[in-house]
Amino acid sequence: MRFSPSDFPQSKTDRGFTLIEVVVGITLMATVLATSLLSFSAHQKQIRQARVKLTALQVADEMLNRMSSSREGIPVSGAGPIPEHPNWLWQTSVVGQTIQFKIPLQIIQLSIYETLDDSEVDLLASTRVIKAIDP
Repeated sequence: MRFSPSDFPQSKTDRGFTLIEVVVGITLMATVLATSLLSFSAHQKQIRQARVKLTALQVADEMLNRMSSSREGIPVSGAGPIPEHPNWLWQTSVVGQTIQFKIPLQIIQLSIYETLDDSEVDLLASTRVIKAIDP
């Protein structure tokens, strides 16, 4: 015996989705997708910034090693460009003084900056070193 579609009455659930259900579903899916893409983009930006700051710390460490091994030592007040990174600058300054075991000491800060615009700079890395004051 053969059956035709007209032999079975269609129930309300066999009709499929309504237009409103489809629009709501697409809206929800678009919202989830847009939110995911925005958070992924923000995450990638944070990763790039972290890598730049890590590189700046490595550059600062290398500079301190070079300055410490030179005759002049670490300058208490100096600044200049970093050749490997054209838009980066370094600067040293005395941020404090103390005496330990009757030895006068200076606390020198080495900072690495990135020039963003003509007048704007961003601090990438900063480290401090203790240096004995020459009598």
